[in-house]
Amino acid sequence: MTKAIITKNVVKKYKLYENQKERMLDLISPKGHGDDFFALNGVNFEADKGDVVGFIGINGSGKSTLSNIIAGIVPETSGEVQVNGQPALIAVAAGLNDDLTGRDNIELKCLMLGFSKDEIKELEPEIIEFAELENFIDQPVKSYSSGMKSRLGFAISVKVDPDILIIDEALSVGDRAFADKSLKKMLEFKDQGKTMIFVSHSIGQMKTFCDKILWLEFGRVKAFGEVKDVLPLYEAFLLKWQNMQKDERDSYRAKIMSKDPAENKYKKLGDLMVLDDDEELETSHTYSVRPVSRLAHLKAYTTYIYSSPNEEEGKTDAQHLKNKVYYVKREATYQFENYYLLSTKPSGEEGVIGWIRGIETSSHVHTLVDNDKKTFYLKGRGYASSEPWGGKRQYIHESLENHGGLSFNADETILVGNNIWYRGVIEGENKPVWIHSNNVVRDTEELNDNEDV
Repeated sequence: MTKAIITKNVVKKYKLYENQKERMLDLISPKGHGDDFFALNGVNFEADKGDVVGFIGINGSGKSTLSNIIAGIVPETSGEVQVNGQPALIAVAAGLNDDLTGRDNIELKCLMLGFSKDEIKELEPEIIEFAELENFIDQPVKSYSSGMKSRLGFAISVKVDPDILIIDEALSVGDRAFADKSLKKMLEFKDQGKTMIFVSHSIGQMKTFCDKILWLEFGRVKAFGEVKDVLPLYEAFLLKWQNMQKDERDSYRAKIMSKDPAENKYKKLGDLMVLDDDEELETSHTYSVRPVSRLAHLKAYTTYIYSSPNEEEGKTDAQHLKNKVYYVKREATYQFENYYLLSTKPSGEEGVIGWIRGIETSSHVHTLVDNDKKTFYLKGRGYASSEPWGGKRQYIHESLENHGGLSFNADETILVGNNIWYRGVIEGENKPVWIHSNNVVRDTEELNDNEDV
C-alpha cells in the first residue's frame, strides 16, 4: 500500500529562556544560553493512503508540533519527513491573518495553495456558506471569536479538497451543530479514501472516526496501532495520570524527557507497536490465565463471547446467554481489562462457552467451604434449586412449602458472595438439590419457633 506520510527519527528542539536578556545573549554570545526543550524526540511514524490516524497524548506530548511539521508549517530540527500529497491543516486560526477580512483570508490562503483568481471566485461562496459567516465575512478576522476562526479555517481546508487533511482540535471550539456538520464532512472524506490526521482529546470521537492511533508521550511514540489495541492502553494510563500528585507527574515527565532518542526501541505485538522499555504496555497486550472460583451473572447489555481475550475475529453474539448464571473457573487480564471463561459446569473444563468481558457480568466469589456431611431440617419455606444461586427464570425450583420438618442430609457447603448454600438430599427423595441456609435449621427444637411450619 502506498505511504501517504513517513517520518524517520524526527526531532524538534526549542530553546527555553528565563528572560529576554538570556535570549539576546544566546544570539550574540558564542557560549550557548537557555535550556534545550525537545518537543519531539525521535518520532518514527508511517501512514498509508486512506488511513485515518488519531494523535493522542496528554498536553505537552507533541501532537500539535508533529501535525504542524507534517503540514509543512514548522520545520523539523532533524530527521526526515516525507508527505506524498497536498496537506491541509485545520486548527483554530491556523494560517489566518488577523488584520485581513475573512474574504481576504480566503483569497490569500487559496492563492498560497496554487488556485487561480477565477477558481477562487468560484469557491468563495461555497466556503462562506459552509463557514456560516455571511454577515461577518468582510470584518477583520481579529474581531472573530475562536469558534468563527475555526469555522473559516475548516471551510477553506475542506473546500480546496486536499490529499491529506490534518484536524488539530478544530472541532473542540464553536457550536455543536457546526461540529456535527464538520464530522459529517470528514466522514465523506473518509469514504473517499483520503488520508486524515485527527488530533483531539475526545476518546469518543477517536473511537468513532479513527482507524489507527498514534500515542505520543512527551515527544516520543509510546504506541502505534489499531484503535482497539491502543485506546484501552491510553485510557488506563490516563486513569493513573489523573491519580498522580503534581510532584509525581513532574518526576515522571522529567524521566521520560531525559531519555536519549537513540534509546527508543520498539517491538511488535501482533499489529501493535510499543516501546520496548515499557513492560506494562507489553504485559497488557498478552494475557495469562489464572484459576478462580466465581459465578457470573450476565447483564442485559452483554455483547460478545470471545474464543480468547485477544481474539476479536473469533467473537459471537452473546444475547442468547444474558440474564443467566454461569460458572467461572478461569480469569485473564488483557489490555487492563478482566475477562472470564464461562462454563455451564463447575469443572471449567467441560461445558465451556467462551470468554466474556468482566464488566458485562455481575460476578460473585464461589467458594467451596467444606464437604462435611451435615443433617438439617427444613423450615417449610423457600425452594430447592438445581443450582446454588436461585433465580426462578434460570433453573427448576421445587417449593419447600409442604416439606416443613423433613430432614435434609447435606454433603457440600459453598459460599456465593455472602450467601451460604448446602447441597444434599431431602428425606424421601434421591435427587441432590441446593437449599439456602436461611431455609434450614440445625435442630428440630428450632422448628417449634418457626412460624412458617
